[in-house]
Amino acid sequence: MPDPVGALAGLKVLDCTHVIAGAYCSMVLADLGADVVKIEPPAGESTRGMLGLRADAFRAFDHVNRNKRAIALDLSTEAGANVVRRLAETADVFVENYRPGALDRMGLGYDQLAAINPRLVYCSVSGFGLDGPYRGRGGFDLVTQAMSGIMSFVGEAGSEVPCSTAVPISDLNAGVFAAVGVLAALQSRNATGKGQHVETSLLESALAYTIWETGMYLSTGEVAKRNGARHRLAAPYEPLKTADGHIVVGVNSQRLWSRFCRAIEAPELADEAGFDSPSGRMKNRDALQVRLEGILAREPGAYWLARLEAEGVPAGPLNDIAQAWDDPQIKARGLLGEAGGRRFVKTPIKLHDTPVRLTRGPAEVGQDTREVLAESGFASDEIEALIASGAAAVQREVPA
Repeated sequence: MPDPVGALAGLKVLDCTHVIAGAYCSMVLADLGADVVKIEPPAGESTRGMLGLRADAFRAFDHVNRNKRAIALDLSTEAGANVVRRLAETADVFVENYRPGALDRMGLGYDQLAAINPRLVYCSVSGFGLDGPYRGRGGFDLVTQAMSGIMSFVGEAGSEVPCSTAVPISDLNAGVFAAVGVLAALQSRNATGKGQHVETSLLESALAYTIWETGMYLSTGEVAKRNGARHRLAAPYEPLKTADGHIVVGVNSQRLWSRFCRAIEAPELADEAGFDSPSGRMKNRDALQVRLEGILAREPGAYWLARLEAEGVPAGPLNDIAQAWDDPQIKARGLLGEAGGRRFVKTPIKLHDTPVRLTRGPAEVGQDTREVLAESGFASDEIEALIASGAAAVQREVPA
């Protein structure tokens, strides 16, 4: 029978992270069934304060920390750090994204915890990596998008205005790569019995996604420039304006070009000089866009999308985020999940026997401190002494 708990059920993960990248890694593991324990300072980690303009309704922390239990420890105290060492004795995975060397100084680095538990998979996510001249720098998504080159080719053609991808791809990619590394290390541990140190960085995770731009540079020496929403290797592969807004089309072969021309009721365009080959369409893409939008202006987007679908040409509407979540395909795939009375984006991995599940919403600071420590063998008087000393903390009670 399918396991209702999750593919990673029984896996214990200590999440000593803050902000996005490391927390996203451990959240993916939690969605897959791991028991993830978030370790925060008694005042909570910094992302809890990232509220934006709707502090009453949105907290950035919640959307990378659901499905986890939470404990609060002051790691600057020896007693607080010692709690982590004891928890690490029976943990499978430890995820952290402090600056390189910070946890070593607390006695919580890889070598120190591996000496306690040689089976531990220890995952480090940093801005720039554990070695190299930028090792000690802090890294944010925007900084690494800029340093990776991404911001030099995102934006409208000819524009000199720096532009990011808007979504934090350095952070999120690093979290996904870290989770893949953790799972690979666990598989290796199955064979060897030994854990290992896994690491990735925001800078490398951003650069790894520049496959076309880096490939072009390594092959030809050409440096990518801003190109708007147009594809670098094919045309028309971009947004096109219709009578009531834009649609997006993807034509990357002669076969699709012929089908596209039939769909837009202009079959003669397929063999017109200047447009009859991939290189011609790339060279003359400004003139091509003018011709195509002149045709598409005759009817609304829904009309053309129906014809393009009938011809098997990849195309779609240009949705805003509300329209995207209202799309019947998205609804059918069940990507939106609910936990703790809140809705969240589920990890988009389909395991048909052990599906991704949301079991709980984001925990408050120290919500599970007593429970987790008791499970790990701490006696009641030890737990209360840690709380009394400030080395540990529990969820603050809200006055009635």
